Amino acid sequence: MRRTKEEAMQTRETVLNAATRIIARQGFTGFTIDAVAHEAGLTKGGVLHHFHSKEDLINGLIDQVVMMFNNRLQDELQQETDDQPGRWLRAYIRTVFAVRYEEMNLLPALAAAVSAETQILDRIRKSFEGSQLAAVQDSSNPVLATIIRLAVDGMVFGRALNVDVLDPAESRRVYDELIRLTRQL
Repeated sequence: MRRTKEEAMQTRETVLNAATRIIARQGFTGFTIDAVAHEAGLTKGGVLHHFHSKEDLINGLIDQVVMMFNNRLQDELQQETDDQPGRWLRAYIRTVFAVRYEEMNLLPALAAAVSAETQILDRIRKSFEGSQLAAVQDSSNPVLATIIRLAVDGMVFGRALNVDVLDPAESRRVYDELIRLTRQL
């Protein structure tokens, strides 16, 4: 039986969600094609039909995380006035601070997975280069824009590595201060 494109996309999404749950529960050591297939209710061949290797599945997970983040960022940008400096950074700050901790559970495992993969690291590096470029182009003070971006990225990594030491009230004060700083750009 031939599947429709929609069914194939839905199965692909099921596989990605299963992989995310496996990594969140068991870390990268429990992340195997067999485990993902079992979690998704598919055969190993069914998973390999959509993702030809474990590396391909990791790339799919990274693509999913990046796409979700970028969609949120675009939604936040829509709330900003086009001609105000700092608009991209304010949207970036709101996007990062809105990410739920459950979504961050995937990042440490992905970080471990990609640390040995130079091609994947290059993709991530290019994403950071894009963020840096967007931050400084949106500002008359590129140094302050960079400092703000780096602070926000530090929040991401602290949460991703589960070493965030800020309680919710402190996190809110940091958020408010970062937003305030963007108004000085």
